[in-house]
Amino acid sequence: FAENDGMPYDDGPYGSHGTHVGGIIGADAGKNSGVAPGVDIVALRVFDDYGAGYFEWVEKALQWVIDNRNTFDNPITAVNLSLGISGWNSTSVPGWAMLEDEFKQLNQLGVFVSVAAGNAFQNYGKPGLSYPAASPHVVPVMSADANGQLSYYSQRHTSAIAAPGRSIVSSVPDYMGNFNGTADDW
Repeated sequence: FAENDGMPYDDGPYGSHGTHVGGIIGADAGKNSGVAPGVDIVALRVFDDYGAGYFEWVEKALQWVIDNRNTFDNPITAVNLSLGISGWNSTSVPGWAMLEDEFKQLNQLGVFVSVAAGNAFQNYGKPGLSYPAASPHVVPVMSADANGQLSYYSQRHTSAIAAPGRSIVSSVPDYMGNFNGTADDW
């Protein structure tokens, strides 16, 4: 969706976020295993190699999930969006929001959608969520550290849940690791 090339891998120079999040979820690598090793992951890129992304790409990816959720041996039952607009801090949906139809449809289909609460708490100093975490059809997720404390940057609200999200060891593309041409970097 980001580059229209069918390549789900982060190939840099600023595209490592998806690989890192994917590893947190499903890496099967001993001490570096994710929370659900062996899970089936469908990678849909909505950020390009330079870290740029657009809600149009996210919307197309969500529609793809709706259209293709039952085409695999194991249906798609969850969607993770570790993204958000740092210029939004509210519990209401902005007037320019364009993902609400897809979120509502996914919710009605029983597909769980988690969205990062946002990383701009220091800018606001008060509870609120970025968009799309402010959508009533998703579960916002705040970042916590190893001690269970909310990360200083994590946007927050009582409607959100918290999960480890700070100083996490996880997979990274080779260009961020040892450059040996093998996908084995952490």
